[in-house]
Amino acid sequence: MNGLKRLLVIAATWLLVVAAFSPATGLAPQLPAACGELAFSTEQSFVAYGPVPGDGNPIISDGDLLGRGCIVCARNRDLVGRFDVSVDLGLDAVDVLSVDEYLVAFSTELDSPHHGQFTAGDLLATNGAVIPNIALLAKFGVQDDLGLDALHFVGETEAVLAFMHAAAQMRRDGWLQDPTKLPALLEEFNVDLWLSTEGSLRTAGRPGFLDGDLLSARDGVIVAANKELLPATVPAGVPDRGVDFGLDAVAADRDGERRTIRFSTEILYNGGPSFSDGDVLRYQDGIGLTHKALVQCFEPKAGFLGLDAISLGSVSAPPSTELPLIYRNHRAGR
Repeated sequence: MNGLKRLLVIAATWLLVVAAFSPATGLAPQLPAACGELAFSTEQSFVAYGPVPGDGNPIISDGDLLGRGCIVCARNRDLVGRFDVSVDLGLDAVDVLSVDEYLVAFSTELDSPHHGQFTAGDLLATNGAVIPNIALLAKFGVQDDLGLDALHFVGETEAVLAFMHAAAQMRRDGWLQDPTKLPALLEEFNVDLWLSTEGSLRTAGRPGFLDGDLLSARDGVIVAANKELLPATVPAGVPDRGVDFGLDAVAADRDGERRTIRFSTEILYNGGPSFSDGDVLRYQDGIGLTHKALVQCFEPKAGFLGLDAISLGSVSAPPSTELPLIYRNHRAGR
């Protein structure tokens, strides 16, 4: 009898573990309200030694969407599950558009395992929208997939949501047949999509861009070059200032004010001001939120995990109070 009880306990424990890690729980995913204000992903997977996430799984993937106060906003399986994908594909860019509607725009680090469904350079959304990379770059005349490292929608919230619902009605093949439909649709809804790519564009006779530049999908222009995002003391910009620091994550207000841009780079800098590629930087003004303030609540064994994507509901706090305000709220959530 004791042996039977032991087997039953082992079996029950195993079922709990499987349920915690299962890609399909049968429950509709929900976004905690706090994730509408701050959501991000790291470049590295890690084990959380702080408060255990709500689903009981301490393993944090670089494809999971995290929030302030040890919140796991969404597991990667919740984001890609809409596409019948059960493997972790990473998370390279994100914009939380509506907590109530569970509407998140994002990109993955890996292509879909289903042939032709989407690539790591496509814009995806939890409502099923798939916008291919060449449509995002149609105004730049790009025919190749250059990847998608950051994204942020600009426009009235209602207009952005209406655009996303319209985009979900389009099949990926339709965008591929006529990529110019995207900038036309953005124009129709009076919204813009800011993005950065993983590859740079160098084409004879045409204006190019770096993978560290912030681009407009609607207008086909550089919203902010890499050298404009960073302070003048940082040698950012090719070829005149020396280095392309890349652009891994972007957030801003919906009005499209440049001064509200928050971002992360792909490489660190030890000059003045110094920063890492895990810090959230302010437009032309150094660190707005340190990487430590983002991740320390999870108590990872390594202090540096990088920053691949970020979404911010509000970036209106003055520079002098922004970091202490976010840090204080972060600690209070423990």
